[in-house]
Amino acid sequence: MSLLNQRHPQEIPFLGVQPYQTMLSGNLTINDAVVEIIDLLVEVPAGFAQCPPHLHTWYELNYVFEGHMQTSFGGSMMDIHAGEFFLIPPGMEHAHAYEPNDPHKGACLRWRVDHGTAHMPVNTFSTYEQLNVLSRWKPGVYADEFGLGMLLTSCFENAKQKGTSFATLLQVVQAIFSITELSPERKRWTETETNSDHSLLRKVEIYLNDDQSYDVDVHRLAASLHMSYGHLARKYKKLSGQTIIDRMGQIRLERSLELLRSTDQPIQEIAYITGLSSLSYYSRLFKKMYGMSPKEYRDKGKEKE
Repeated sequence: MSLLNQRHPQEIPFLGVQPYQTMLSGNLTINDAVVEIIDLLVEVPAGFAQCPPHLHTWYELNYVFEGHMQTSFGGSMMDIHAGEFFLIPPGMEHAHAYEPNDPHKGACLRWRVDHGTAHMPVNTFSTYEQLNVLSRWKPGVYADEFGLGMLLTSCFENAKQKGTSFATLLQVVQAIFSITELSPERKRWTETETNSDHSLLRKVEIYLNDDQSYDVDVHRLAASLHMSYGHLARKYKKLSGQTIIDRMGQIRLERSLELLRSTDQPIQEIAYITGLSSLSYYSRLFKKMYGMSPKEYRDKGKEKE
């Protein structure tokens, strides 16, 4: 999650590009894998102190060229210094902290990997499987001992000259492949793994609180956690005592309480804003949860005032 600071639009001297300017994006098919490069950009978070806990459905590589930043993966903050990097696979909760007045300078690369349509002969090397190894990446900080920084710098230089060309995309994928061959023993610091059940509940909670749409895409949520929806639904119900859909309804009702208390917006509009499909469904769900209608709740609040 990157934020553009308008006070620092100047180019980064060693890369010759502006902060948060997307240098390239595009798709590349290699054997049985389709790699989507979402973006490659320079990150200089001047003026910002933190990025709150969140997760996403793509891979994100962060490399620090100058200065330092901090990152956590659901636990304590880790320091990342110049010449170090970390990788965030899909579904991994993380947060960042910055020095607002002395920000680090780094590179951020985001990508997705999907199965291609090509039929591979039996016992043939699978590009998809090699790239998908990164989905099991453990939280930690890596020292750049094999030239990843130079590879990324070269990608920036080629992107400036050629834009989103096949050669440039292939070079970016080469950088991704190089990470798959990195030995886990090279980690400088590894985040202590939290209880897996607690971590799962936390990730689902973040996803549901971020989702503002009418229909929760539970299959997308399950995919981001590398689980089938059936397995996720059963595990979540066992751990929390309620279904994912019930929890989503509860979150939306809680949002509506604040709007009923603090605004004079029509109740039908509140149902729409909070992502509930209709006024009748909202009223029925509200009464089931709180024992009264939204109007009765609002009127009671006004009587107290």
